[in-house]
This record gives sequence, C-alpha cells and structure tokens, in this order.
Amino acid sequence: MRVGLIAYLYSGGTDYRAAGVSTYMGQLLRHLPVAGGRYDYLAFLGKGTTSPPGVESVAAPVGTVRPSVRIAWEQLGFPIQARAARLTVIHGTVNVIPELVAQPSVVTVHDLSFLRHPERLSARRKRYLDWAVARSARRATRVIAVSRSTRDDLVDLLSIPEEKISVVPLGVDPSFKPVRSSRGQSHPLGGRPYLLHVGTLEPRKNVDVLIRAFAQLRRERDLPHALALVGAPGWDYQPLFDLVERLRLREHVYFAGYVRPADLPLWYTDADLFAFPSVYEGFGLPVLEAMACGLPVVTTDSSSLRELAADAALVVEPGSSEALEEAMGRILEDRALRDRLRAKGMVRAAGYSWEETARQTVRVYEAAHGAN
Repeated sequence: MRVGLIAYLYSGGTDYRAAGVSTYMGQLLRHLPVAGGRYDYLAFLGKGTTSPPGVESVAAPVGTVRPSVRIAWEQLGFPIQARAARLTVIHGTVNVIPELVAQPSVVTVHDLSFLRHPERLSARRKRYLDWAVARSARRATRVIAVSRSTRDDLVDLLSIPEEKISVVPLGVDPSFKPVRSSRGQSHPLGGRPYLLHVGTLEPRKNVDVLIRAFAQLRRERDLPHALALVGAPGWDYQPLFDLVERLRLREHVYFAGYVRPADLPLWYTDADLFAFPSVYEGFGLPVLEAMACGLPVVTTDSSSLRELAADAALVVEPGSSEALEEAMGRILEDRALRDRLRAKGMVRAAGYSWEETARQTVRVYEAAHGAN
C-alpha cells in the first residue's frame, strides 16, 4: 500500500503557521513510518517545505500559503501528481479530498464549526467549507473524526453513515510536561503570577468572555494575576484589544502572540490555571497540553471539550463570564482542588499519544484500501 498525504498546510517552520492542523500533519508524518512501517508514505507539500526525516515528499511547484492558490493547486494539480506517484490510498489530512481523485481515500474532518457557528467565521471561508467539506466527507471511502463530538456532527449535520467514520483522537507530544519554572528570570511576565489561554484569537474561542471574567476576578477578589493570551491573531481579533482598553486592563492583559511549541511547556508550567472557554472545538488540543503540564483547567461543557475534560477539569456553560469567573476563583482559592485537578489532568493526558493516533490511522488506511 502506498499512501499519499495531502499536507499543503504543513509548515515545518517555527512561525504561527506551525500551529493547529500543521501540528497534526507533522506528527502523523513522524509516526506513520513506525506505526505502519510495512507501507510507503508520500507527503505532498507546498513549495519550499520539507517533510520530517524519513518521509518521502513531493513539492508543489507553487507556494501554498495563500488559501486561493492552495485550493486551486489541491483541486487541479494534486490529482495529476497523485496519478504519477501510483498511490493506492489518498489521505486528505484537513477536511478536503480533491474532486478529481479516483483512488480510495480517507479524509480527516477536524470540526464542523462552519455549520454549528457560521457567524463566527468569514463569509468567504464559510462558502468554501460548506461546499468542500460536505462533498469530501460524502465521497471519501473512510472518514476520520478527531473526537466523538465531531463524529456526531458528521452524522447529524452531513448525514454521513456512522459506520463509515472512525474516531481517531489527537495526541500530545512528550515534551509537554512540567518543566522548571523561570518566573522572575527570563519569562516575559517576570515574577508576576498569571492565568493562561492558548489559541488563535478568533471569535469562537470566546476570549472576550475570558477577558470579562478576568476583569470580574480583579474587581471582586483583589486578584494579583495577569492574564496571558498566547496565540496568533485570527479573524476579527481587533475587538479583543478594544475590550481590554474599555475595561482598563492594558497593564494586566498580555498578548503574547504566537509561541513556538518548544516554548509552550514553560508557559503552561508557570501559569496558575488554564482557561479555555471556547464555544466549539473539534478536539481542543491546548486543553490536553495544559493537563500534560500539570496545569489545572477550566473549559466549557461544549462540543468535544466535555469528552476531553471528563472529570479532570472544571467545566462551565460557554458564554457565561460569571460562571467562568466563579470556576477560576474556586481553583485559585482552593489548593486541594488545584492539586486534584492537576493529578487527574496528568493521568488523563497520559492516555493520549501521537503514536496511538498513527496506529489507528494506519488501520483506517487498511480499511479504505480493502474496500476498493
């Protein structure tokens, strides 16, 4: 079996493009040769991008950073390269299988936020996803959902047969573990305690709710902490800066921007709690990373987050700054609760690995190949 992975969104670098789905693609490329070493894997990458060691790759003749260029090449150029490479299975790693692909195919659907919360992304992006993701999930031989919540959305919203879907959760890299604190040394916040959020600054992350809850904590509990927001600006992020100004929090909210994965364990370890109030997630990888680093977590009782958190985090109603403020206050004031969440979170995170993600993915490839 010769598997081709469509990985034009894989960065391989250290800037903000290395986050999100690029992490998924990079980890698959690193672990598939071990998990399914009897098969061949070929990564289809953007111009100038190199694959992890040990994985053969084919570069597009054009840069694929711009969405319009990437989509055009993926739909029109990739099928030609795929035929030349004599692939037996094609894996669309991010939601889409090109229309002209004839081989057995697998598509990983990361979330259906464009259907659940269409108001929280741009109209152009929504139009493309409405068409491409539905078509791909229906045409693919097998579908990978990264959580049970995403599987249920595929069944409910796109009428994909449940027997066609395999739930393959994401993993957490072993580098995410408690590390020695640097507070008061080289940390950007120095010795000041802080609360942490990690994720792209965009509407569905509910960062505005977190900022309001943080303001309430400061007013009602004489909170000495800063709020650190780690993540690159996404779509419609400017209102967050405006909100910080209106609430007079400029000296207390730190916009850290994108942080390299190698530096994230330090941010997690040094924080006093992790808040992830997203209204919708296909998986919620930062929650898993925070747990692995021994950080108490508050998240929402929404989408995949409820299944990921289980009993290892406090969960609140999405959109309620009052509930979020109350939960964060409980963690900060109750040492026994902090210790309990820390211990449960580390046990929970230990059950997820990229090696297992790769092993389960190989089984989906085998099912797709056998269905031909």
